[in-house]
Amino acid sequence: GVMSYAASFESVKEAAERIKGAAHVTPVMTCESLDRMSGKTLLFKCENFQKGGAFKFRGAYNAVARHMEGGGQGPIVTHSSGNHAQAVAKVTGMKGIVSYIIMPENAPKVKVDAVREYGANIITCGNAPADRARVAEETAKQYPGSFMMPSYNHPDVMSGQGTLMLELIEQAGEKLDAVIVPVGGGGMLSGC
Repeated sequence: GVMSYAASFESVKEAAERIKGAAHVTPVMTCESLDRMSGKTLLFKCENFQKGGAFKFRGAYNAVARHMEGGGQGPIVTHSSGNHAQAVAKVTGMKGIVSYIIMPENAPKVKVDAVREYGANIITCGNAPADRARVAEETAKQYPGSFMMPSYNHPDVMSGQGTLMLELIEQAGEKLDAVIVPVGGGGMLSGC
């Protein structure tokens, strides 16, 4: 049979149109010193200049926008200790939607403060990933019509994250021989 994937080139192109004007087009930078050291021309996609300070804004915006396009108006529920929490809080604040962000007790204060500043409702839970997932599921059940948004393993989130690669290809032209992507949880790479 035909294999299908959570994100496709088409879904990433659609996400790019959806986030246009909301997400920053982040710069591609160079470094002569690193070029000399490596013997290559290196290009760096600076997602640290994205809204909320990370690529996560792309996926969160795409997923919330798709949810709304489908008639969803209920609150967004997610769990995260950092960048995804900030991204969802930022996007829901921009869109005027209520959000509940489940954050562990040990979440960095700077992240908690940013989520709060963006207007999200924070629910604190234990530090184990299972605690986050359980509290998020319980919270979603309290609000019929809510959208339980994973931080990485959702097609709309993945497609949104993939827009950074589409943008890099457009910015770099034919200069790319290889792409090196740092992998923590795999969220950035999932849509690329």
